[in-house]
Amino acid sequence: MDRGLFMNSKWSCAVDQAIGLSDEEAASLTRACQVEYVDLGSSDKEQFSRFDMLLLHTKLPDEVLDAFSRCQYIGIRAHNTDYVNGSRAQTRGIVIRGLPQFGEHAVAEHAFALIFALTKQLIPAHNNTRTGSWRDGLSPGMAIRGKTLGIIGYGTIGKEVATLARALGMQVRIVSRHPSSAIESLDEVLRQSDIITLHASTKHNNGPLITKDEINCMKDGVILINTARGSLIEYDDLIQALLAGKIAGAGLDVFPEEPYRNPELLDLPNVVCTPHIAFFTTETIHNMNRCLVEQAVRYVEAHSDQEDQA
Repeated sequence: MDRGLFMNSKWSCAVDQAIGLSDEEAASLTRACQVEYVDLGSSDKEQFSRFDMLLLHTKLPDEVLDAFSRCQYIGIRAHNTDYVNGSRAQTRGIVIRGLPQFGEHAVAEHAFALIFALTKQLIPAHNNTRTGSWRDGLSPGMAIRGKTLGIIGYGTIGKEVATLARALGMQVRIVSRHPSSAIESLDEVLRQSDIITLHASTKHNNGPLITKDEINCMKDGVILINTARGSLIEYDDLIQALLAGKIAGAGLDVFPEEPYRNPELLDLPNVVCTPHIAFFTTETIHNMNRCLVEQAVRYVEAHSDQEDQA
């Protein structure tokens, strides 16, 4: 599609260039408003002042949010809305809307991809095979059948992870804000689990969930997986635990800031990192884009009707 400006409505919508809409999705949006793809990292902040709406999938710094001086609506291609400073937007009267949870199967599968990569030493084993080193330096892997998986956060993704874990013969321990007979305390699950995977929300903004205190509660040699939010872990404490061997391995898809470039973590041999792609499947992106556009179009239609009636 032509990624220029479409002059068919008085509503003007900026679309984060990190979002790639299909022709069908783009056509639906451009029937409702003028559309322009933008680089939110651009030094030319003045260009943002002409937009009434913003659709994004990128962390939005406060100064960029402020540059959208006439913006009324921000649609975020994510379930959590912490890409944007919510209180700052609220004082401006900006409506922020995230998506229903999509991609729970994709994220759960990715969590297990990281678990398998670490327990089966897939990356060093591949490198050894490629270089002819064969089994040199490789220790026996870990069987996950019979191991205890601690799931911290038991929403739709956490429940999908539990289903996969039980199918693989794992024991499941659960930490959740929602009480039930299956829920245990965080400390208890940290002490009992061989592998811990994070699927908690950041909506309550209470700071990192995993710091050195929580790490000290864990079993020696635990494996830690994070496909939720980078802010759930104090990453400096994680690095020290990995160096000390307290945590045997970490599988990480999310980071405190992204792109993440800290070699202290990325160069560790007991870490497997991916660039925030757990959700990133063809099926999930299609569903997220469709819903993102539908919500934006509904907002335009509702407020256009209100203006016509005024």
